[in-house]
Amino acid sequence: MNLERYVRKHRQPIVVAASGLLFAVGWSLGYVHDVERASAALMILAAVVGGYDVAKKAYYTLRSGTVGINTLVTLAAIGAIAIGEYWEAAAVVFLFSLGNYLEARTMGKTRNALQELLEMTPETAIVRREGEDVEVPAMEVETGETVIVKPGARVPVDGEVTEGESSEGSEIPRANGEPVSAIDQSPVTGESAPVPKSAGDEVYAGTINQEGALEVVATGTGTDTTLERIIRRVEEAQEAKAPTETIIERFARYYTPAIVVLAAGTYAVSGNAIVALTLLVIGCPGALVIGPPVSIVSAIGNAARSGVLMKGGEHLETAGKIDLVAFDKTGTLTKGETTVASVEGFGVDADAVLRDAAIAEKKSEHHLADAILAAVRGDDDGSSAAHLTDGGAITERPGDDASVASPTIPDPDAFEVVPGKGVVASHDDRRIVVGNRALLAERGIEVPAPIADHVREREAAGETAVHVVRDGQVVGVVSLRDELRPAAADVVADLQDAGVRTVMLTGDNERTARAVAETIGIDDYRAALLPEEKQDAVRSFQEEGHVVAMVGDGINDAPSLATADVGIAMGAAGTDTAIQTADMALMADDLERIPYAVSLSKATRWNVAENVAMAVATVVLLLAGVFAGYVHMASGMLVHIGSVLLVILNGMRLLRY
Repeated sequence: MNLERYVRKHRQPIVVAASGLLFAVGWSLGYVHDVERASAALMILAAVVGGYDVAKKAYYTLRSGTVGINTLVTLAAIGAIAIGEYWEAAAVVFLFSLGNYLEARTMGKTRNALQELLEMTPETAIVRREGEDVEVPAMEVETGETVIVKPGARVPVDGEVTEGESSEGSEIPRANGEPVSAIDQSPVTGESAPVPKSAGDEVYAGTINQEGALEVVATGTGTDTTLERIIRRVEEAQEAKAPTETIIERFARYYTPAIVVLAAGTYAVSGNAIVALTLLVIGCPGALVIGPPVSIVSAIGNAARSGVLMKGGEHLETAGKIDLVAFDKTGTLTKGETTVASVEGFGVDADAVLRDAAIAEKKSEHHLADAILAAVRGDDDGSSAAHLTDGGAITERPGDDASVASPTIPDPDAFEVVPGKGVVASHDDRRIVVGNRALLAERGIEVPAPIADHVREREAAGETAVHVVRDGQVVGVVSLRDELRPAAADVVADLQDAGVRTVMLTGDNERTARAVAETIGIDDYRAALLPEEKQDAVRSFQEEGHVVAMVGDGINDAPSLATADVGIAMGAAGTDTAIQTADMALMADDLERIPYAVSLSKATRWNVAENVAMAVATVVLLLAGVFAGYVHMASGMLVHIGSVLLVILNGMRLLRY
């Protein structure tokens, strides 16, 4: 039974070896006197053993109405046997079978990224059940269960860290008073450095706990983990057809029958069966058909290892044509961690300005509102002006030694969001407006010159200034800052060096946008844009003839991402929607992956072109060689196999790009 299973598993190399052995023995006997029949019999047997699977595939492709490579080889082998050229028949079949085996082996290596991902999935997990730690299959862990991850072990589930301690039992280094561990997230996000993790942080299945035992509450288990979604995405992407692949497959449908007609016509005119059969062999478009997919699969595998998910060959090819990259600002070029930089009151205490802004923004879901509320509650980094207690009174600034009560921000009595402009609310019979100049102009609210000057100063410094209006009078300005990502300027420079134009699309005002654009050296910017206006901007670039990539968070910028030729979602780890919908997804918030992804896509386009050129040149030269009398059946097949392996090896270079 074990022998049968072994043979079934290794059928292809066994068939190739048997065919080769029979061919070698038969060829050797050909030089021995009086054993020509035995030699011929072994040659025919070699052709039958090596050609059985080839003929079987040819039969099924013919039934489906397709004349493929297997059909050409089968016809050539049968024809050679019919005219007594047993050596040619055995040689062609053996070489073709050997080529198929080597092709399968080398193509398998191009998919090694997927195999590596599969091997990252832990088979078991330690789960706390009924007060005891028990080891169970990782697929059986249920959502909400507590999983123990020892130092050096792979995390078996997606989850949230609840506790961590060192492997010696003492408390491990702390961040903000919380135990912290280091997780190697490179298998999922491609990040080169370990990422510190403490209570409340997310971890992903397949990542490696480098130090300190962790307790993790499972939020994603079994097939519902980030790693499993990545594996499914890579599988789908590697199976998806690129435009070049589709065109070549259509070409092959007509090209292969044309070779049969050419061979028949040659025999009809010349009466030379050997030349006609040789045309069938060397006319196989194997290198032409295999070249593009091996390049595409290699590139997708390389990208997956580096934390970049490609949706498929179509988007990979399109990305290779990108000549303009449009960036969202907040959360893309910046860290997305907006904080209150300053609060200025005009005729009103600054604390009262922040209080009014917090009340008006309490029900808003905008990131600026989150920053204002964080400043009031005291859970920002200490840069805010003040925060509120239960009664609404201002207490010590965050970071002071005084003990501060947890604040309660009153609910507004009425609340309205004005998209892209701000909010309008009321509280204690007072109407509060918090927003930009466009909102104030829309409401007929004048901005006094000193306030306008202050706003211009803050915006020129790269901050976002928000007006606070009480009962129709501007009483203050809250300035907010979102730090630029350290890599932003280098990423923009790298893209520009590659001949790619860079543009920033933002809802921020003109001065803030200009300050950010000048700081990072971006080519152009569009400011004060609503989501639909960002989409219109992308369309305008396309109408100018640009192939546009849009980089955003995959949610707020969804219209622009969908409109762009290639939508790139950042920080997609753990976000199923971004992984499923983006043309290209960066698993980590790593801007440096963008120049890499663009350059890899361009290299893939060139690689595909190289493979097609090599395949076409090989076929043309072989056909010329046949008619010139220099190329024969066996030598033609040998060159054909060499061309197939050459394009595969060329495509595999992308695995190390």
